[in-house]
Amino acid sequence: MFLSSRFSALSDSRKRLILLSLLTVYLGGSCGLLQATRYRAPKPYADIMLQASEQLNTAFGAIKDLRLSLGHPIDKLDDPNETGMIGDLLTDITTTHGILEAKRSAANPNSAAMVTDLLIRCGVKEGDYVACNFSSSFPTLDLATVCALDSIGAHGIIINSVGASTYGANLPDLTYLDMEQELLGKGLIRNHAEWFSLGGAGDVGTGMPEQVTEEIVRRARSHGLSYIHEPDLSANLEIRKEIYAAVPEKPVCFINVGGNLLSFAGAEEKLTAADGIVTEDRSSSEPQGLIPYFFRRGTPVIHLLNMKTLMPANGLPYDPVPLPAVGEGDVYSELRYDRKIAGLLGAGFVILSFLCFRIFPRRHIPL
Repeated sequence: MFLSSRFSALSDSRKRLILLSLLTVYLGGSCGLLQATRYRAPKPYADIMLQASEQLNTAFGAIKDLRLSLGHPIDKLDDPNETGMIGDLLTDITTTHGILEAKRSAANPNSAAMVTDLLIRCGVKEGDYVACNFSSSFPTLDLATVCALDSIGAHGIIINSVGASTYGANLPDLTYLDMEQELLGKGLIRNHAEWFSLGGAGDVGTGMPEQVTEEIVRRARSHGLSYIHEPDLSANLEIRKEIYAAVPEKPVCFINVGGNLLSFAGAEEKLTAADGIVTEDRSSSEPQGLIPYFFRRGTPVIHLLNMKTLMPANGLPYDPVPLPAVGEGDVYSELRYDRKIAGLLGAGFVILSFLCFRIFPRRHIPL
């Protein structure tokens, strides 16, 4: 009663100041309480994500066995987790410098869960078509994408470039395409590349030994894959656009893995592009690369290249030793707010707002 009378005796300006201060404190406290009471819960499609990761883990095991059978030992310094998915430093089909820690990070089987999550967030559903541009620099993420598409039930329109940066799929007798064929033969994957180029300088394997590239092309063609050999960048891009367009339904998403020449027409854009789901077009070059091409057409775009930012941003560790178990990581869950607390705080805000309007009725502005 005493406080009520004291409050009534105050001027209108003082009353407004006090009530606005109370509202500000209330809102600040409410936000703090909501943040403090957040909790992690499985994503609605966590089972699909887990299925993709389990499939990828099995695929990695099969590739490791194949690698060893071909006489390529595992260097425990380069590959402390002994995944068998880390290539050599320098080979006949090595194109550019790659970051070893990034390659090791991508050898986490849970990366398939990350790709599944990104695809679903872009609206990909069972039966949809997804345009894919695969560099062999990250065979782990290529296979993660394949397993994600398999788990969702989507169809990948996949073009692969064979050349790889250091520590990628750069063994001439065990290219990314060879990995896919091994997995297809064992019934471990459904989606796979149907078109390929040599990659590297000009996307035509410039500088690679001819004898080596001829054998790679021969093997790939023997499996029914179509060979793209076009040194003119603009013409090369048009070939790829035609491939992506020649499907029963328009691709609902485009996913780019690695730094293939055709992803961006300019090297500067490739280095500065945001990873994950692309939200802005930073390309200023002509001819237009595949990422800006799809982005400008309104097609959701996913770009996977910079592991140091991509992995932590999606709930996965960077260069972990040992690797997390399949199904482990924040990638499978999401932060949620306590609905009861949010409801009570919302009700309190409504009550305070109502009191403000009761005490300070609307002013009538004379006409």
